Amino acid sequence: MAEALAERILTGDYPPGTVIPPEAELLAEFGVSRTVLREAFQVLGAKGMIRSRPRIGTTVTDPLHWNYLDREVLRWRQKVVEPRVIIGELFGLRRMIEPAAAGMAAEHIDAQALETLQHAVFAMARGNGERTPETTAADVSFHRILLMSSGNRLLSGFGAVIEEALRSSIWIGSDPANRLPVALDLHIAVFEAVRAGEGARAYEAMASLLDVTAGILESAGYPCELPAYLRGGLWPPEKS
Repeated sequence: MAEALAERILTGDYPPGTVIPPEAELLAEFGVSRTVLREAFQVLGAKGMIRSRPRIGTTVTDPLHWNYLDREVLRWRQKVVEPRVIIGELFGLRRMIEPAAAGMAAEHIDAQALETLQHAVFAMARGNGERTPETTAADVSFHRILLMSSGNRLLSGFGAVIEEALRSSIWIGSDPANRLPVALDLHIAVFEAVRAGEGARAYEAMASLLDVTAGILESAGYPCELPAYLRGGLWPPEKS
């Protein structure tokens, strides 16, 4: 029920500021109980998409308030927004977050997390560069461990977004024409830099890994152009 209403909001059938149809109308249309409908409203309200006010009703909020990073909102948007847009947004966020997270992890990762990161690399190696459910799970784990080990717990909140971005890239790469391998050597480069505690090298290694992914996505018709401020090299620039 929440998803059905969310799709109408995301497609603009219920634009921001619109009052959602009365309960009686929705109950008759969807054939659900009042309890189910109200629970759906609670779900959407928690995601910032609607707000209920006395004597006004339930209205669609401005997109400024929507929780776009919520796992369900991510999934709902993928159903109604052009894939090229979604992929571009997800990958753009990876560009902003993951190199910095890798660099920070090199300074903050503990022994247990480093061991788990190494196990993820070993698991990816078992696929000999091929994509399998096991290597995909290990790849996702690798990237989420780096976020969690960055020393900033808030970065782990981006885990769902990074996972969606990874899985979308892998889905595109599952087409033999696009082939998105595990890129084990680049993951190893990130791991070794993190293990050595070399933040700048870890940053650059992750940026290189993302460059390879971007090239494959672009060749498949999903633009992931490097932002202008990054085209000159490492950002932020190293101090002399």
